Amino acid sequence: MARAQVTNDTIPVDKHQYHLFNPTPRKYMRPLVPDRPGITDNPFTVDAGHFQLENDGFRLINGRERGSREREIYVSHLLLKLGVTDKTDVQVQVESYTVDKQYTAGPDAAPDRQAGFGDVTLRVKRNIVGDDNRKFALAVLGLVRLPTGREVGEGGTEVGLSLPAVYKLPRKWNVGGQLAGIWSYDRETASRFMLLTPTFTVDREFAKWLEGFVELVGYWDMRQSAWRTSINLGPQFDIGDNLQIDFGTHLALNYQTDREFFVGFSFRH
Repeated sequence: MARAQVTNDTIPVDKHQYHLFNPTPRKYMRPLVPDRPGITDNPFTVDAGHFQLENDGFRLINGRERGSREREIYVSHLLLKLGVTDKTDVQVQVESYTVDKQYTAGPDAAPDRQAGFGDVTLRVKRNIVGDDNRKFALAVLGLVRLPTGREVGEGGTEVGLSLPAVYKLPRKWNVGGQLAGIWSYDRETASRFMLLTPTFTVDREFAKWLEGFVELVGYWDMRQSAWRTSINLGPQFDIGDNLQIDFGTHLALNYQTDREFFVGFSFRH
């Protein structure tokens, strides 16, 4: 039985023939759509045989929990992606350098400071529907976080699963979101718990070089009985077909939620 053709950038082509060792020709590649900068992953995969780098160049995180304050600084955290088939890519997330400061002894006391290489996360994304020019797209993404970070890592192995989706609306608007859960590890209590993270996002292309997004994120720690929520927003600038620059913020909607500011870029080859 012959495979149905799909349309990518108005060019009819059967993309199932392409894989890691037979890369998708550039004229058939789908647009660059990175997972950053929000919490919501996108349901699109990297074209077969191609490489994508997403760099969280600098991120400042301020948080409060259990009567203490915490400040984290991320420098050049990386997400590396490789398209294996037309519908599947494999990913490695590397926390290159993290500074963690804990303020627990009063406003004038020096903070407890830890710094160094963080955890490594292995991820696999499989598109279920809509990788090329369809109104609706859905994927499944699995991950395993390895505790390579010592003092600045999570302290234990974590596993997670998410279902990201997006729907294209008229006038270059998109709505999307994901259902995600991570079997997390608490370093302080040496215990495990389920963290659920549902999201809802809206984005729009204002020009060929400018996009913007607004994202509502909820965090439900199943050990507790309250949501932590934030609104994330920022612009994205397309520098050609293969480079995107972004910056923005995560605005806390309640006291326990972290506040974040970030700048980064995405590049593919």
